[in-house]
Amino acid sequence: MSMSRRGPRGGPTPRTGARVGVDGARVVTPAPSSPAAADRTRQMMAPSGKSSGNVRLLSERLNAQFFRDAWSELRKVHWPTPRQARNLTAMVIGVAFGVGMILGAMDFIYARFFQFILGAS
Repeated sequence: MSMSRRGPRGGPTPRTGARVGVDGARVVTPAPSSPAAADRTRQMMAPSGKSSGNVRLLSERLNAQFFRDAWSELRKVHWPTPRQARNLTAMVIGVAFGVGMILGAMDFIYARFFQFILGAS
């Protein structure tokens, strides 16, 4: 692609008829919503008449199907073996200890350096 076909931001120039912003970027506008999407939105926003929305949503989410789905997803997880879990835990503790030692040493060095510079004892 030649440089003459590139836009000011380095990408390809917009297609013919596309709206272009001040900086040469293509302006993207949302697509108009379909009547079915508008109906769904109206249904979701309409009060149910039973109780407040938070209680209704909570009761809808915490049904038996939710727990069956959650259990199903947990069974799909590739769990580490006890040996892998022990090794990974030791590695995390070791790295945390090492980083703590490095930061502590840097703090000690900088504290001594600034005491020397400022002449305080």
